Amino acid sequence: MKLNKCLSILMTSCSLLLGFTACSDDNDCGELSLGAPVLTEIVAPTAIATSDVMVDQKDLDEGTIRVMAYGFCYSTSKNPTIYNSTVKTLPKNGKMEATLTELADNTIYYVRAFATLYPDGLVYSPEVEITVGVTEPETPSEETPTE
Repeated sequence: MKLNKCLSILMTSCSLLLGFTACSDDNDCGELSLGAPVLTEIVAPTAIATSDVMVDQKDLDEGTIRVMAYGFCYSTSKNPTIYNSTVKTLPKNGKMEATLTELADNTIYYVRAFATLYPDGLVYSPEVEITVGVTEPETPSEETPTE
């Protein structure tokens, strides 16, 4: 009985502590946003994805934003998440770039940039739709008969 009371007090204290230290609408807790991916060199089985990473340096310096991972998620279904195919990367000069792999020809993919925030949270960019190029079968060349 005494143990239950101690655990109850401990849980209440932790809840109050989290409540007082959490971000609120009145307090600017920093903001991170990701630009919609731009895809280039789309040739199965790969494509190059780039995205802008916008974050206020003050937010990083003050520790209001702690990013644990950056990357791209992609799927043949709309609204891909980190539970679909992903590739992680690190931003350089406000941009991140990665190669998406195992893409199939003649297939529509949906791609989003993501950032995993500490202690909890995910930020996704707007979704982009791409179609991986169709490979046409080679037609045999007609040879002119020799005389």
